[in-house]
Amino acid sequence: MDVAVVGLGSMGRAVAVRLLAGGHRVTVWNRTPGRDGEVVEAGGRSAASPADAAADAAAVLLSLADDAAVRAVVFDGDRPLGQSLPAGTVLVDMSTVSPATSREVADGVPGGRVLSAPIFGAPQAVRDGVATYLIGGPRSAADALGPVWSSLSDTYRWVGDDPGTATTMKVVGNYLLMTAVATLAEAVATGQAVGLDDEVLRGFLSTSSLVPAAVQNRLDDMMSGDHAGWFSAVLGAKDLRLMEQLAADAGVDLPLAARARERYEALADRGQGHLDIAGIVELLR
Repeated sequence: MDVAVVGLGSMGRAVAVRLLAGGHRVTVWNRTPGRDGEVVEAGGRSAASPADAAADAAAVLLSLADDAAVRAVVFDGDRPLGQSLPAGTVLVDMSTVSPATSREVADGVPGGRVLSAPIFGAPQAVRDGVATYLIGGPRSAADALGPVWSSLSDTYRWVGDDPGTATTMKVVGNYLLMTAVATLAEAVATGQAVGLDDEVLRGFLSTSSLVPAAVQNRLDDMMSGDHAGWFSAVLGAKDLRLMEQLAADAGVDLPLAARARERYEALADRGQGHLDIAGIVELLR
């Protein structure tokens, strides 16, 4: 299929390269120039604007940093993507955004051809085809992109007509990740501070069922790495704010989410917001 990928951060590049490997024709655009090299070398094409990228596409996949970036691409500018989609093209937002933004985009794009499809897994998992995709929106639009889903992963699931359902589950999932990373950071820093041997501590934490697999993959970096991963502390704080807002809208107070968010924000305040979320261990050292 002809597919456009809009947004070439670590995740967007991984999606584009995976689709190219699956035989799809991929056109890409990114707000900041210079990030398309890997995709172009793999056989993709670079476009001058989101609308140009979408011109011949059966699907346009958004992989953007936050709600503001999604709204800007879809609704703002001389040729907003939401008003320039070709007839029949499906807009798929893979970004981690609020359920309200997912519904706003779905309501604001003519034709009822909008899906949300947040990704559970790191960019390497996307490249390896083992990430999980939850798909929300019209079933007919989701089914029309069967070749795209099957190229990306064997693990994808339609979760209902409401695109906000998929992003709600993504926000909840990322909340579990952020708080678990914050907890592991405290365990690691305390274990090291009281003099536990690193290999003894590592051996216990890396095999314990008390530490989720999605968090164990940050253990080595947290104990002795440079925290140069892909999921920045700035994005971690953003996702926790999404969770807090989601809960507040339902009348639920989340003191743990607020405290964890403050930790990621504190790392950013030190000028280290670019570090991977595992970098919050440095606040304790």
